[in-house]
Amino acid sequence: MSQQTAARGLPPAARIFVGAVGLCGVAVVGHSATTIWRATLPAEWLLFAILTVLSGSLSIKIPSIQTRFSVSEVFAFTSVLLFGPEVGALVLALDGLRISFFWKMNAAQTVFNFANLGVSIWVAGKVFFAAVGLPLSSSAAPSGLAVLSLGLMTATYFGLNAGLTATAVALASGRSLRATWKEHYWPLLPSYMAGASLALLLVLAFREVQFSAIALILPLLLICYLTLQSSYGRLEDAKAHVTQLNRLLFSTVETLATAIDAKDEVTHDHVRRVQQGTLALAKAMGVVDSQMLQAIEAAALLHDTGKIAVPEHILNKPGKLTPAEFEKMKRHAPIGADILSSIDFPYPVVPIVRHHHENWDGTGYPDKLKGEAIPLGARILSVVDCFDALTSDRPYRRRMTDEQALAILRERRGVMYDPAVVDTFIADHARIMPVVGAAPHPATRAIGDARASDREKRAAEVAAPGLAVVSDGLLAVASLSRAMSGEARVADLGALFWTILGQVLPCDTMAIFVPDIETDEIAVEYAAGVHAHAFRDLRRASGTGIAGWCAANTRSAVNADPALDIGLRNAELNPVLRACLAVPLVEGEALVGVLTLYRGARDGFSEDDLRLIELLAPRLAHSLSAAIDGEEARPQPAALPSLALVRGARASG
Repeated sequence: MSQQTAARGLPPAARIFVGAVGLCGVAVVGHSATTIWRATLPAEWLLFAILTVLSGSLSIKIPSIQTRFSVSEVFAFTSVLLFGPEVGALVLALDGLRISFFWKMNAAQTVFNFANLGVSIWVAGKVFFAAVGLPLSSSAAPSGLAVLSLGLMTATYFGLNAGLTATAVALASGRSLRATWKEHYWPLLPSYMAGASLALLLVLAFREVQFSAIALILPLLLICYLTLQSSYGRLEDAKAHVTQLNRLLFSTVETLATAIDAKDEVTHDHVRRVQQGTLALAKAMGVVDSQMLQAIEAAALLHDTGKIAVPEHILNKPGKLTPAEFEKMKRHAPIGADILSSIDFPYPVVPIVRHHHENWDGTGYPDKLKGEAIPLGARILSVVDCFDALTSDRPYRRRMTDEQALAILRERRGVMYDPAVVDTFIADHARIMPVVGAAPHPATRAIGDARASDREKRAAEVAAPGLAVVSDGLLAVASLSRAMSGEARVADLGALFWTILGQVLPCDTMAIFVPDIETDEIAVEYAAGVHAHAFRDLRRASGTGIAGWCAANTRSAVNADPALDIGLRNAELNPVLRACLAVPLVEGEALVGVLTLYRGARDGFSEDDLRLIELLAPRLAHSLSAAIDGEEARPQPAALPSLALVRGARASG
């Protein structure tokens, strides 16, 4: 049992098991001590007992597996072969006490180690002597039967000693016995076999030269111990160096993936949360193979690599994808797998990336795999990815609560997701998922700080003192007078268009965005309507939000969510804006601006509305281009009432 497991306290089943082993151990060791007291044994058995206990501190860590080879096993096996199973039981039980004292184990661990070692070697010794009959110290030279019996004794000792320990650990930790045995105890078999072989050689030497054999064998064992310790130490150092390099390479990939993820202001640290959650869920599912765990961790980090081949206007589209666009989006899974297949991963990353959008019922993509034909890592990744997306803030909605997201997972259980994976996730999701927003990755923090600095700088540049707000009618008259005199500005065109448009296509708010070439952004130049204040000084990077997407792709958007432009502020508006119609304004081949209309009704715009605005768009683009050129060419007067009137309208609508 590990110290961590014992420190948490043992479950009832584990306590009963440890108690039963302890009682058996006390009985066996007591019987062995009584038998030795009554028997007439050579005095050398005390020497072997002392050597067994003292040599227990001489152990060698075998690289690549969680096991150690101890010299004490050699003397313990020798004691059994020369003097019988009772001597071996007493000697190893005492060695168990030494181990417990050295590692500062608690009472339960001490009793278990004492009993386990004593019982295991006593039963194994009985198996040996059932075949051989007499101790090798008083019988003829070891025969082939004796050698085979030694192998059987070693296997029995290994099975009992490792099996009892694995059972105790499995009961204490709640893990399966098979997984615990395979991961921690099966690799110990070679050290047991090596100890038995050396014990037989020591028996032969002892039989030939009696006590002098110890003086011959001890230096040889010490030299072998020091040589192996040095060799294995170098191998362990090399393994540690390789592990460090792997960690460095993996952290580099993680940082780059996180930096790319951080470019999206919506999905802060999404990749890292999915990575951590997927790895934790895999362990909760009982995955113990280190290669598979590494594959799952890497695939979670790289699962959306293929999106670099998806057109930007599809990735950032501020509305529902068309069937044709969705078909292009679905290509990201196989493309990502193809990209990653050029990397010689030592674990199966590519299948997980390719199939993380397959559905349990066979309706997913790209290969329509069904059920357990989908790689386990892909099934685990899809559940964690969905939950994190649902419980993260988006510009068009607040994050869902854990209960709401879990309800959606239950609905999709057995349809999109593996029922066993969903059940395991729901049972322990609070431990599996990292906290949203906690301990951001340095790459996320650096990009976020840079973005915040840019926003503050822009806000300072565009800040202006408050100006008077005027009515739409008065603004329209003033704007019309300037338009008739050939001095129309962007605000004049906006006021006229807002007034006229209100008669044929009523809406709650209107905004005109114009491109800023220097910053590669698109900024609101005019806003009108009940929520014009929410659009004041609004700027979006080209390609982001509704207006930015329309500007980058010169395409219209119908019934997109306005929150994609104004973010979470939309939830504070009354009424909330729920639909946006955006049309790019193009003069020749140049983008002049983007006209956006907003309504409070969901799906508030029709295709007829779109056709109407697109019909007017060329004229508005021409007028807007002329107004922008005129503003750039005309010197601005110091302070005119008309300018104040227009700027007041532009600021507050």
